[in-house]
Amino acid sequence: MSEAIKESIVSENNLSHHSTKLSQTANLKSLSKCSFNFWQESLRRSIPIASAAMPALGVAIALSVSIILPSQASTISYSGNTTNAPTFNRPETEGFEGGTNPPTSLSSNGTAVPYYSQPFSVNTTGSYNVVGSQDFQGIQFLYQNSFNSATPLVNLLNGNDPFPDEGTSGFSGLSLTANNQYFLVTTGFDNSNNSFGTFTNTITGPGNITLGSSAVNVPEPSSIASTIAFGIFGSSFILKRKLRKLKSVN
Repeated sequence: MSEAIKESIVSENNLSHHSTKLSQTANLKSLSKCSFNFWQESLRRSIPIASAAMPALGVAIALSVSIILPSQASTISYSGNTTNAPTFNRPETEGFEGGTNPPTSLSSNGTAVPYYSQPFSVNTTGSYNVVGSQDFQGIQFLYQNSFNSATPLVNLLNGNDPFPDEGTSGFSGLSLTANNQYFLVTTGFDNSNNSFGTFTNTITGPGNITLGSSAVNVPEPSSIASTIAFGIFGSSFILKRKLRKLKSVN
């Protein structure tokens, strides 16, 4: 076979091989472009859906966080002095006097004992503790709604002997209701000089504790939020009705 023929055959083979490679490259580019276009279109369609879903997702996350957050315990202390304070015939207590709890009769030992009445309220229903430290033989009583020294058995919820020993008194596991008005009355055991003086009371529980008189039956925060939301919805509905009437007139 002549050299010219050989060179011609080799040239044709190279040309065929080059054409095949060009064809394969073109197919790959076409396939890549189709794949890119497919994913681009999928992404374009998914963006509005994700955007629309995000506000709802944000609200869901916010609601979830607000629901699962635990209430933080609160503690508040105050001090007082019953020296030269008004006196009353205190209720009878358990223990040494053999009374009931809540007390149902008046004491024969403390017929004219000085007292200090502290109004307070809590914003969370739950179990609360009261620890009192006195420089005298103190006793404490818990009242609800109101306290009147002339009628010391009315509205009385609980009474306590010195706890755990003389010089301390208080309550453990008091069941208090949110937004109710309570009165913690600190007084002495009998009519002696060891039944008045300075003291410090500490109240601890799951909710915020506010000293002083407060409005009774204040709505819970959730109720307030619901009322506001309903008011906004109602206002929006009324505004829409007015706009419709204006359009119909025009």
